[in-house]
Parts: sequence; structure tokens; C-alpha cells
Amino acid sequence: MKSETINLYKTNKNSIFRIVSVPRIELLESLGLRVGTLVEVQNRYALGGPVLLRVEERYSVAVGKDIAAQIAVTEVESA
Repeated sequence: MKSETINLYKTNKNSIFRIVSVPRIELLESLGLRVGTLVEVQNRYALGGPVLLRVEERYSVAVGKDIAAQIAVTEVESA
């Protein structure tokens, strides 16, 4: 069963997702946010705040709401 694609800003906390598409923003590439990357949503701050991600279980980055809404992901089933 294939997971549905949603934008990163609409994801649930403490879930793991695989990036399906990202906007063409050079900074995202340098942060390791590219198609196929696994990210864990650590927190989504209220009132339009950023999304805190754990990238490939190595480091954390915060992505603003407007950018997170442009990143498409699918949920990865936990092992």
C-alpha cells in the first residue's frame, strides 16, 4: 500500500517521512533536504512557526512554514 503524498508542514510530530519533491532552493540542497532523504518531524511550532526536522538520523534543522509547505513527503512505516 502506497502512502499518500502530503506537504511537510501538514505532517505529524514524531513521524518519519521520505522526501518526494523539494523546491529549487540551493540552501535546501546544502542542508541535505533532497528527493529520497528520510526526515523525522521532531516538532511543528504553533502560529505558523518552523518545522524542526531530524535529517537522516544525523542532525537537526528548522525549516520555515512557507518552505515546508512546498516540500512533498510520504510517510515511512516504522520498523
